[in-house]
Amino acid sequence: MPLVELNTGTSDWHDVKYAALILWRASQIPDIIALQSDLRNYDTISASKIIDIHTGINQTRKAILVNDQDTITIAFEGSTDDEILVNLWTDGKGPNWWDLPYPVYVDGNRVHSFYLDMWNGMKAAVFSALDDAVTTMQDHDIVPKKLIIAGYSMGGGVSTLGFTSIVEHVRHTYGSQCSSPQDWASDDNLGSLIQHLTFASTGAGDMGYLTLLNEYYERYQIRAWDFLNHWDRTPLAPPYYFRDWRGHRYILPQEVTCNFGAEFGPIGHLIQGYYKAAEWMAKYGLDQVKTAYRSGYA
Repeated sequence: MPLVELNTGTSDWHDVKYAALILWRASQIPDIIALQSDLRNYDTISASKIIDIHTGINQTRKAILVNDQDTITIAFEGSTDDEILVNLWTDGKGPNWWDLPYPVYVDGNRVHSFYLDMWNGMKAAVFSALDDAVTTMQDHDIVPKKLIIAGYSMGGGVSTLGFTSIVEHVRHTYGSQCSSPQDWASDDNLGSLIQHLTFASTGAGDMGYLTLLNEYYERYQIRAWDFLNHWDRTPLAPPYYFRDWRGHRYILPQEVTCNFGAEFGPIGHLIQGYYKAAEWMAKYGLDQVKTAYRSGYA
C-alpha cells in the first residue's frame, strides 16, 4: 500500500497543531511544572502528566512525554543556540584530536552519528516514560487512542532514528508481539494509533535507512508527515546523502505563512511559526498544501 497522505480540509490538522503547540511551548519553558501549567491554558490540552527526557550527553532536556487523556505525545525538541553546530557532526570520531572522522552505520545504512548518540542516550528513558504513561492511563480505565511521535528540526532527525524502536517497543510490550496482546496496540490498529509528525526535520539517515523506514510506514499505514515553510532551507543543511525522502513532506504555502513572518523568524525556521500555520490550517483548511515529492521541491 502507498504511504498515507494528508487529507484535504481541516481534519488532519488538529493533531498537527497539537504536536506543534507542545514543541513550541517546550522550547520556551524549561521547567516541567511551569510547562504543564502553561499547556493547561490551552483548551485542547489537559496535560495530566509530563515527563522530561534527557540524553545524558549534556544537561539540556531533549524530549518530553505528555500524557493527555487518551493521547500520548513524545516530542523531540530542536537544538538550543549552543547546539547548532552539532547538526554538522554527521560522522563519528575517536577521543583523540588526531582521530579521523568515520561514517556510522545501522544495519548497513549510514546514519547521523550525533543524532544516533542522542537517541541511544535517551532510549531507555523514553521507553520508561511511555510505560509509565500507559500504566497511568490503564489505572484510570483509559484506553490509549493516539501515540504521536513529534519532532522539530534536530528533534525531527532524532525522532527518525528512534521511531521504529518506539513502535517495536509498543508491539512487543502491548501489541501483537506480546504474550498478552491488547487490542489498542495490535498491528491492525497501529495505523490509527500512531503518527510521526515533524516540522522542518533535518536529515538523519541515508537512502537505505529511509527506504526501510518508508516500508515500515507503509506496512502499518502510519501517518508520517513533515511540514516545511516554503522559505525554510534549514533541512537542506545536512550532507546530500541524508536528503532522501521520508514519509510525505508538505510545503506550507505562502498564502498561509505570509501571515506569520514574525513567528517564523528571519530565516523562516522557528517552531512558533509552524504552530501558528498549523493553527490556521486547522481552522480554515487550504487545498494548496502539496507533498514536496510531487511538486519538484524535494
